[in-house]
Amino acid sequence: MTVNQQISTCQQQVSSDEWRARVDLAAFFRIVASYGWDDLLLAHISARLPGEIAYLVNPYGLLFSEITASSLLKVDFDGGKLMPSDYEISPEANVIHGAILQARLDVNCVAHVHTVAGTAVASQKAGLLNISQQSMIVAGSLAYHDYQGVVLDPAEAPSLQNDLGDKQYMILRNHGLLAVGATVSKAFYALYNLQRSCEMQVASQGQGTELIPISDEVMEKTRKMFASGNAAAPARDLLWEAKLRQVRREEPDFET
Repeated sequence: MTVNQQISTCQQQVSSDEWRARVDLAAFFRIVASYGWDDLLLAHISARLPGEIAYLVNPYGLLFSEITASSLLKVDFDGGKLMPSDYEISPEANVIHGAILQARLDVNCVAHVHTVAGTAVASQKAGLLNISQQSMIVAGSLAYHDYQGVVLDPAEAPSLQNDLGDKQYMILRNHGLLAVGATVSKAFYALYNLQRSCEMQVASQGQGTELIPISDEVMEKTRKMFASGNAAAPARDLLWEAKLRQVRREEPDFET
């Protein structure tokens, strides 16, 4: 069977909703790779499938830059494959993503990465500092999870669920970053803001000068501004539309 035949077969086997989810998630992987936020085969992103007790996740063995809509794994919440694939799910991915998607019905996409800046901040006792405009976006919905070793033991799932709670961002101590969203687009934007906050912190600390903390009053003012701004969601997701145009222009094979 040729690659084109495999793609056609996959698209024919799934619903139109699932295919759209596959295209969005494949685009997310390519975007993460373009920013250099991937980590060989060790990071992962997932998306819940609408109307099913299942989710999509990257196959362990493919680089983010190789992932396409048809190559994504479809698994149940125990990590069992629901469609044939030559690849398996990473055990770490199943513990993290399966746990969060089961606990948070408002979350439909989970992104976990091990970036240099993110892990640097995750290894600092004070965690993320409120020193940038970007960090103010994150601060109001930020959680922490203490390091318990490589996340391979399903017994860690309850503490991941409890520590994340109802938050959108989580720093995994000594490990990396995690962001969630109701859509792939929202999860991407959450990951972008969390990663940018860490990059700005590490860059500022490297200057050897005293940092200026943002006051509690400004933090509260900003929180209220974002809360009021989220009350009425725009009809179009202009950010995601723009990123999809970019990926389609630069890496059109992701949609196969």
